[in-house]
Amino acid sequence: MELDFRKLHAAKLFDFSKGEEELILEIYENLFQNYDLSVIDIENSPYNDFKTDDEIPLITPKICYFITDIYRKFSFYLFIVSKTGTTVKGARTTREYDSLQIWGLKKLNEDFGFITINKKKLADKIAGIFSSFNINFNKDLDFKDFYVLGSDQYRTLSFLTSERKKTIKAVPDDEFQLTVKNDLLSFGLPKELSVNNALMTAAFLKEI
Repeated sequence: MELDFRKLHAAKLFDFSKGEEELILEIYENLFQNYDLSVIDIENSPYNDFKTDDEIPLITPKICYFITDIYRKFSFYLFIVSKTGTTVKGARTTREYDSLQIWGLKKLNEDFGFITINKKKLADKIAGIFSSFNINFNKDLDFKDFYVLGSDQYRTLSFLTSERKKTIKAVPDDEFQLTVKNDLLSFGLPKELSVNNALMTAAFLKEI
């Protein structure tokens, strides 16, 4: 279909290459087929509530989608972000950005404190680096392949309902990054932007 997005939001696409613009439009079209969505200003999203003022801005949001369904049973935000590269010593590269990625935010129904969840890798298991994390799921056969850090153990366990654990376990990419900051959940893949990554992120945020 011919998308109004190109005409109405041309200013949001001006600093992308032609190939990146085509990919962004393809992602929009695929999301449009599955969800109700609109392009909104970053300031009208929870982005500024989630980020910290003292963080190094290596990730810069460029486009924000507000996504829901016609019955408003769920809603979340997807961000196409520019990821600035760094050298081995941590200095920024001279390019405006090295890659585009997609990340999402979802407002939760209560304050769960601070939580991070990641999938364990084989090398990490061998090194035993997870002993310092304060929520131990080694005896939980359903969740033993994940490490969890939470500021409040009881709120963390309250967040990890059986349904949420099932949704997290079903993520097909092991490199996902999930963070909860109070009543906001951030989820993303630190990988190059693609239609598949966008649909995967949207599907996860819908279900979590």
